[in-house]
Amino acid sequence: MTLDRRQFIVGAALFPLAAHAQTGPKTGKRLLVLDFEIIDTSNEPIDQRADHARRLASVRDEIAAGLAARQTYVVVDRASIEKDLAEILGQTYIRTCNGCELTLAKKAGADLVLTGVVNKVSTLILSMGVSIARVSTGELIYHQGFDFRGDTDQSWARASKFFVERIARDPAI
Repeated sequence: MTLDRRQFIVGAALFPLAAHAQTGPKTGKRLLVLDFEIIDTSNEPIDQRADHARRLASVRDEIAAGLAARQTYVVVDRASIEKDLAEILGQTYIRTCNGCELTLAKKAGADLVLTGVVNKVSTLILSMGVSIARVSTGELIYHQGFDFRGDTDQSWARASKFFVERIARDPAI
C-alpha cells in the first residue's frame, strides 16, 4: 500500500491531534474548584459587593474552565455539593471552616481541591492566593500568590489567565 503526497500530508497534520486526544488530562486527577473569597480592607465608600461577587464567580469559573480546556485536570462538577456549600457559606468562609473544603471535595469525588482568596487593599492594589490540597491527606501541595493592579473585570480576568497558565505548565499532583 502506498500513500500519495496528499494522504501523507493530511495524516502528518492530524497525527498530533490524534495523539493529544488519546492522552487525556495530564494528571488524571479529579479537581474540585471551590468559590473564591475576598478580603476587602480598602474602606472605599462605594459598595462593590455585587461587582466582587460577580468577579469572584467569574474567576472560579474561568480557572475551572481553563484547567479543563488545557486538560490539566478532570474538573469535578459542583452540583452534588452546592447545597452543602451554600449552607457552609451562610455561616462562615471556606478559609475558616476547619477542613470543610476536604469534606466537600470527598463528597464530590475529587482527588484535589482548589481554593482562592483575593485581598483588596485599594482600587489599584489587589492580590490573589490560590491553593490546591490533596483530599486524602489535607496536604497543601500548591500555593501561588501574586499581585495584580486594578479592581476591574479586565484585571481580574488577567489574574485568572495568569493562574491557569502557571498551573497548567506544572500541575500539582
